[in-house]
Amino acid sequence: MTHQRYRSFVAALGAVALLAACGPSPEEVARQEAMKKLDQAAKEMEAAGKRAEAAAAKGDVGAAMGEAMKALGGLAGAAGGFDPVDFRKLKEVLPQELPGFEKGESSGEKNNAFGISVSEAKQSFRTPDGSKRVRFEVTDPGSLSGPFALANAWINVEVDKESSEGYEKTSTVGGRKIHEKWDKNDKRGEVQAVVGNRFLVEISAHGIEMTDVKALLGKIDLAKLEAMKGEGKKS
Repeated sequence: MTHQRYRSFVAALGAVALLAACGPSPEEVARQEAMKKLDQAAKEMEAAGKRAEAAAAKGDVGAAMGEAMKALGGLAGAAGGFDPVDFRKLKEVLPQELPGFEKGESSGEKNNAFGISVSEAKQSFRTPDGSKRVRFEVTDPGSLSGPFALANAWINVEVDKESSEGYEKTSTVGGRKIHEKWDKNDKRGEVQAVVGNRFLVEISAHGIEMTDVKALLGKIDLAKLEAMKGEGKKS
């Protein structure tokens, strides 16, 4: 081994020793802590599930529901999540007028129970004769953001079903993956999209062709909503 190669070899050994002394990176430590929290939450959920089953067996539905909600709240806490965006801000991304339609009910609310915080905003429209109706809705699952993403697994899979009564499928509109359902008999359509891997946008309509229902996504300020995706992040 030449002198230069020997010096390089010693330097490499020194670097390895230094890395070993420094221990795992902050990112690895954070990941390990998160896994520990999720593992503990899973154990607590299992225990809560057994308590809920026992309560249900005794006919105590309220207690059973309470245990189930506490378990879900524990999972939400372990997953981190967010403090939900104020529903008043969520309402700002929804359309306030729709050509040919009259503005209907506008509402918003924030709910917090068993450690689960969720906010939502809604805006509805209808034609003067009531033959066509549209409702826009945006939901911030807040502390359920992690489990919420898993629950809406359709964003990671392909769905394509059709019958004489209508269809259900995933598709892409404006570069964004959506989930759509169409009931031909009732002429009722639904469109869902996840924005910023956090917010759920929903449009439900009656008396309107499905192509027009999907086009209504353009009436929502999705860019403004996506800009909110980091708000209220818990440490």
